[in-house]
Amino acid sequence: MKIRQRRVSKKLKGSKNRKKAANKLGRFHKKITDKRVAYQWDVASKIVSRKIDAIALENLNISGMLKRCKVKIDENTGRFLKNGQSRKKGLNRAISDASWSELILKIEYLAAKQGKVVIKINQSHSSQECRNCGHTDKSNRDGEKFICTECGYHEHADIGAAKTIRDRGLEIVRGDSAKLAARQLNAQKVSPRTYVQTW
Repeated sequence: MKIRQRRVSKKLKGSKNRKKAANKLGRFHKKITDKRVAYQWDVASKIVSRKIDAIALENLNISGMLKRCKVKIDENTGRFLKNGQSRKKGLNRAISDASWSELILKIEYLAAKQGKVVIKINQSHSSQECRNCGHTDKSNRDGEKFICTECGYHEHADIGAAKTIRDRGLEIVRGDSAKLAARQLNAQKVSPRTYVQTW
């Protein structure tokens, strides 16, 4: 892509060669988009086609994740300090390239077609919460490692977070089923005649 973009920029503006190079670049963009969309449909169908009734997803603020880092200024000199934006740029590019929001839409669409429920779970502290003792702390997570500072429980941080999201989804489903059962009991009111007869 960079090579094709460079070729377009080096051609004379308004020339036929520039138009040809721009067309090649456009076709390459379309090829990448088509591959991404096909892969997303494949992943979404694999997720939805499992023998499950509900799918739990993290309710991510993707646009917030793609925001630039806050500017840091030295109070004494007035110069700009390093704020980690150069490192975050690569992460932003990877998130945009993966197109998470489009994948979520495809999962929701296929789930609705098959009569399955998609639950969006609050993702706060999912990777910092201990699955053994329930202790939540920032120091529990160190990169990809999760080691609880309270009980010493350890596992891969992302796998543990996925299990936590799954458990939160199960709690919501069980809570809803309990509420539904309570509603059904309230709907089946006993008539006074039946009450007298059974008394």
